Amino acid sequence: MVLKSVLITLAVLAAVAHVVAAAAPPGKPGPPRSDEDPWDPVVLSSAERVQVLEGKIVLRAVADPGRKGRTYEAIGTLPGRLDEVLSVILDYRHYQEFMPRVDRIVVTDEGPMISLVEQYLKLPLGTRRRYRLRYTARRVADGFRVDWVQVPWPEVPASQTVAETSGHWQVAPDACGALLAVYHVYIEPGHVPLGMTGLALSLSKHDLPKTVEAIRNRLRRKGGARPD
Repeated sequence: MVLKSVLITLAVLAAVAHVVAAAAPPGKPGPPRSDEDPWDPVVLSSAERVQVLEGKIVLRAVADPGRKGRTYEAIGTLPGRLDEVLSVILDYRHYQEFMPRVDRIVVTDEGPMISLVEQYLKLPLGTRRRYRLRYTARRVADGFRVDWVQVPWPEVPASQTVAETSGHWQVAPDACGALLAVYHVYIEPGHVPLGMTGLALSLSKHDLPKTVEAIRNRLRRKGGARPD
């Protein structure tokens, strides 16, 4: 039973990295960001830039002092135009068709730029989890950013929800004209049995590129994307 509990916990943490990804979670404010300037600069090393332009997805840890969890990001290029990419990322109602682990979506409040979304996950070992996120989209001159935070869902017991998480998508053309996407995720796993927190975080981290790839594939299937 202890081993099963460990496996379920690790599966939950990996699934969070797939579908939630930088605004801070409630009670843990991140660095200030004005509505007029939501952008974070993207700095790539020479080696990372080469990888990205070759179509690979760069995965890296991000320093986040003062917070209990860990922050990671996956960076890669996306096919298509900015409006096409934004449309796919904001298409919450169809996440179950292309996002890993998503079983069902309920949009409880939807506006042009802010939406409240309930996501249901179907995990290995017959485990299911659900959580509520508030998404906020912002357009800038040459790109867009979509932040999300986990918000309270009092009706859901702690055993049926996920660890604390938040994050963002940030998409804009890079110097070469390709659309550069940053998928940035904060994860705080909470209690993990048998001191396996480090392993749980490692599994979550290495699942991030699958979400970037899911967006790529969705754009290609929609038929409006340029080839890489």
